[in-house]
Amino acid sequence: MGGIHHNSGCRESGYAGGQPGGGGTDRRHSQGVPTPDYALDDAALLARCRRDAMRSGGPGGQHMQKTASAVRLVHTASGVEASCADERDRIRNEALALRHLRLRLALTLRGQADPAWLAPFRQGRRLTLRDRSPSYPLAVAVVMDALAQAQGSPAVAAESLDLSTSQVVRLLAADKEVFAAANRLRAECGLGALHG
Repeated sequence: MGGIHHNSGCRESGYAGGQPGGGGTDRRHSQGVPTPDYALDDAALLARCRRDAMRSGGPGGQHMQKTASAVRLVHTASGVEASCADERDRIRNEALALRHLRLRLALTLRGQADPAWLAPFRQGRRLTLRDRSPSYPLAVAVVMDALAQAQGSPAVAAESLDLSTSQVVRLLAADKEVFAAANRLRAECGLGALHG
């Protein structure tokens, strides 16, 4: 997934780290494995990235960007990158790029998610989590791991997570890039695309 640039639709990270609801870099995966990078707090994840400041073409006229406020983050271990030039402020663009990088890492790194990350958002077989939530990338990682284990079947993935199939599909369809990744996984398993 390296080399993909994202310059719109970025959302602020604000991620507390480790696990939904807070913590930090010392939060452990409930299954005793190391915490994946997408579950680290913002500072720890940024420490594992290369930061590039860039000039970016913005709207013309008096609001055209005249400084290097665009930001590209490259996760050094995986090469996954995200960039943002939506704002005129470099710090805000970095926060938005970090949010998107976290989501891309959750889509890329399989087999590291902890199903316990869904617990704070469960209501029976439903999830009370939206795509703008700082914990959305963690939920995506859990569902994508289950989908991979289920050979692309959302019904089998949902059953393994004790969720309804519609909840799994709704979570995947909430973000275009997530939905595309889920459909690529299904294609690799010889299945057709999901429709959200």
